[in-house]
Amino acid sequence: MSLANILKTYVAKWLTSRTRVRLRRIRAEVSRRLRRKPHTVYYFHRTDDPYCQLMVQVLPDIVSRFAIELKPLVVEKLPANMYPDPVRYEAYSIIDASRLARLYGLGFSLDATVPDRLAVGMANRYLASKQNDPAFFSLAAELGAALWRRDLNAVRTICGLADVGENTLAANEKKLRELGHYASASLYYAGEFYVGIDRLDHLERRLNGLGLGDEQVDFEVHRLWRYGLDELERTIAGQSIDVFFSVRSPFSYVGVDLITELAAKTGVGINLRPVLPMMMRGMNVPRTKGRYILADTAREAHIEGVRFGAICDPLGTATWRAMGIGFALMDDEETGGGTKGQALAFFRAFMAGVWSQGIDGTSDKGLAKILRNAGLDDSWITKTISKNDTEKRANANREEMFRSGSWGVPTFRAGGETFWGQDRMWAIIDALKQ
Repeated sequence: MSLANILKTYVAKWLTSRTRVRLRRIRAEVSRRLRRKPHTVYYFHRTDDPYCQLMVQVLPDIVSRFAIELKPLVVEKLPANMYPDPVRYEAYSIIDASRLARLYGLGFSLDATVPDRLAVGMANRYLASKQNDPAFFSLAAELGAALWRRDLNAVRTICGLADVGENTLAANEKKLRELGHYASASLYYAGEFYVGIDRLDHLERRLNGLGLGDEQVDFEVHRLWRYGLDELERTIAGQSIDVFFSVRSPFSYVGVDLITELAAKTGVGINLRPVLPMMMRGMNVPRTKGRYILADTAREAHIEGVRFGAICDPLGTATWRAMGIGFALMDDEETGGGTKGQALAFFRAFMAGVWSQGIDGTSDKGLAKILRNAGLDDSWITKTISKNDTEKRANANREEMFRSGSWGVPTFRAGGETFWGQDRMWAIIDALKQ
């Protein structure tokens, strides 16, 4: 490994470390006390974001349980380059929000469709005029419910004539960018973002650590998927899960680790569907988004017990070599020459190597170590399939992922349903049970 890569690995390990997080939080708290400021949490709301409809229902509970000031800010225009496939994302998010609503016992229209655009504009401006109203969250919940069931008369009745200009929305959008994020349904507290109901447990733990709450963590239901797995074996035996992943995606690393645990405890099969990273398909990941993904993966990995942080970026050569070996191992399994699960073992070892052990996947030495970690002979370094065949097969997997309704990794297909994200194990189990 080059000196430059060694330095990058150490820097990444520091940037994603719990020690750095603790120091940042201590610094933020000292600064707050010196300035005699309250514990202020900002919430960024967008009326046509289905995840926001869930957030406005639960945030009053957060306010009642924690000694914080919660300030809602309404946004409308978000950076287009943050969403590589906005149409698929929009359609999927409605389905996903309905699943989350059922899990947490919240209201969300079962026949929700994309809201009327004129009504959305009206609703955003009305709520922007009510940002300082104590009844903001109940108003937002009522208005959102009307939007998602496309009750335009109810929207017009609630909104009336909103006395607010474009400047309020623009100022809120500017603040979101300045704080370092790009998404609605997000909370910001003292240097960190928490996006969606399935990140509220991170905020709960942080506020409890400051002595501001009731010491309870109410929003971790989605993390309780491991309970009762052993009893599911008979009911879901014989089923399988398609796993679309990229070796350069940190969320894929965590997701493949978790889905392997799920499969090991239930006996379901795993069908590997490797795809090329976005940046090797001519697409860019904006720096702001990349920073958040890294920070979010670090805390998600920590809470799930997955090692993470000593990173040696596999972009380019390392990815090509890993996928070439992985596909060759998959072929060996299919022809009966190899051991069942050897390809999965290799991909897991590779991602663990580049995301948590700082192993250089471009070198023969690094790949040999990864293969040994997977329990495989390092002769597989020379048994790789061609780059051309690798690209064809990866592209075929990507097209299959698109047809399933997803745009990015990790994506899981189970029980006829599609799930995006390493944090959807609970939903996958529900689909398998159905």
